[in-house]
Amino acid sequence: MRLLPFTLAAVLAPALALAQAGDPVVAKVGGVPVYKSDVDRQAAEIAPSMQGAPPSLIYRAARDRVVEEFLIFAAAEAAQFDQRPDFQRQLTRQRRTLLTQYYMLDYLQQRIDDAKIRALYRETYPDGKGKLEIRASHILVADEESARAVIAELDKGGEFATLAEQHSIGPTKSRGGDLGAFGKGSMVPAFEKAALALEPGSYTAEPVKTRFGWHVILLHGTERAPAPAFTQVRGPLARQMSERILREHLEELLAGAEVELLNPDGTAESQ
Repeated sequence: MRLLPFTLAAVLAPALALAQAGDPVVAKVGGVPVYKSDVDRQAAEIAPSMQGAPPSLIYRAARDRVVEEFLIFAAAEAAQFDQRPDFQRQLTRQRRTLLTQYYMLDYLQQRIDDAKIRALYRETYPDGKGKLEIRASHILVADEESARAVIAELDKGGEFATLAEQHSIGPTKSRGGDLGAFGKGSMVPAFEKAALALEPGSYTAEPVKTRFGWHVILLHGTERAPAPAFTQVRGPLARQMSERILREHLEELLAGAEVELLNPDGTAESQ
């Protein structure tokens, strides 16, 4: 069940803006302070439409917009728009979203640090090596009989690439069946298992069936590329860890919650 559409970046972004040290007041509207962080967020939004403008001009334009927003906000409050039921529902949704983001940020900050990310790095790239890569070719045919006929020709000394060009129905036919290098888990399990069972330079003595048809596989070899530098993969590893931690926590919360799922019309789902 994947109920978390959040990434670590999405969780961090709102809170980091508010966590800036030294956030001076840059304007006042009816005595209400406007902070630099308010203007900075607005400046980030309008900067793409003001390319080439000096930063000082972008800042003043952003500050003017924030002041205008404060004025409209004050007018809306004076008209008691905040008392309308539709506004209250939207406010509840926004509050739920903001609380969710801050809760997840705090939850993750207590459980993720650089040492744990480095431990995941060592687990993901053992012995300083990257993921296993397999280099192989195959001949794909429609039925077992055709596959056995290809194997018989190989047993007689036939050239694998030539036979692939003559008999394969797969898209690699034009390049002699060469699949290039692919990572472990990239191919369907039956194909990968058969390929990894071979010695480099050998082909399958029995046809291999998958949903695509019948394969004769030639293994060229396997290798592990050097692991990427920690700094290159720190971000993806942190996101991977955060998603796992949040997923596990959500499962704990679901286990202790009463959840009633209904149809779009509000009626109970049939069991």
